[in-house]
Amino acid sequence: MTRWLLWMVLSAAGATTQLELDCAAPERARALIEYARLSEVEQVEDIHRDLLDKALAGCPMGAGRERCRAERRRQADLEWERKLAEIKARYEKMHKDFEERCRASIALSARHRRA
Repeated sequence: MTRWLLWMVLSAAGATTQLELDCAAPERARALIEYARLSEVEQVEDIHRDLLDKALAGCPMGAGRERCRAERRRQADLEWERKLAEIKARYEKMHKDFEERCRASIALSARHRRA
């Protein structure tokens, strides 16, 4: 649970802190976005694995154990897919916003040069 809370705090901090994305170095900016996405996926995966292990350990011994474990795995898989989709959407938006911002700055720069 502590790792989950830590992840939530880091995510909130990360959401408010923008990556330094420079339109003059678009390849570097795209690589930075991808690195941040992969880092977040790895963090979430570690937390997911830890939470799943704890959930599976909570299944009672006896006849219903495998059914309990299967249900907890199913729930964890659904949660994992939801989290991955959220991360993917967030970084796709970040990438799109970066591209749009850079296109706008290039257009403004071209207009100023013509004037």
